[in-house]
Amino acid sequence: MQTDDLEKRAKTEALFREVNERIAETAKDFDAKRPEFICECDDPSCTHRVEASLDEYEEVRADPATFMVVPGHDDEEIERVIALRGGRFVIVEKVQRAVRNLVRHLNPRAVET
Repeated sequence: MQTDDLEKRAKTEALFREVNERIAETAKDFDAKRPEFICECDDPSCTHRVEASLDEYEEVRADPATFMVVPGHDDEEIERVIALRGGRFVIVEKVQRAVRNLVRHLNPRAVET
């Protein structure tokens, strides 16, 4: 697999994560119990939604190398499923080194030093 392809996949996932960060902020402001997030898979045309509580969302965000995707949207070349959430979504962890490093670098919650 080419580095450019891996980088493109990682950037797509990071972009969806960035959008979900804004959704989470809005959900907190309006005290939403179970907002709908965007599937964080590597398909730039994906429009599937993931219903998750804010606590579930925070569980995913605890590690910058984990993402929430619709079941079946995981990509075995770059990630592995580490948790199932009642058929609503799965949590995947990036295992491909270049992708893992890039998504960690693109983490919107990273503290800059």
